[in-house]
Amino acid sequence: MGYELHITRASHWMDSEEYPIAFDEWIAFAHRCPELREDGYLDLVDVGRQPGFTWISPGGGAVGLHWYEGSVTLSGAHAPDVDRVALADLAAELAANLVGDDGEHYTGTRGSVDGVEH
Repeated sequence: MGYELHITRASHWMDSEEYPIAFDEWIAFAHRCPELREDGYLDLVDVGRQPGFTWISPGGGAVGLHWYEGSVTLSGAHAPDVDRVALADLAAELAANLVGDDGEHYTGTRGSVDGVEH
């Protein structure tokens, strides 16, 4: 598994279940967001089958997104052609932050939701 980013309402993604993005909220958001495309399914042992989504960066890089335990996990977000500022803006649309595996916060054009910038 590579290094991942997370859309979360918690200061650290490992605390996402305390400040969750509900699964139904995520699915509704993903289906109405023109930047996201449903792209297959994931079968997660403790969650079950759920849709996966793809976001295409303005630079052309593809990022896979799926919900897990109160946050949205992003795969492929560290590719050089992925605009993490645009991903942080996408997170802000969910009233959430973009946070890396090591707890670093990425800030979009609207700033950080919780005011924390690392």
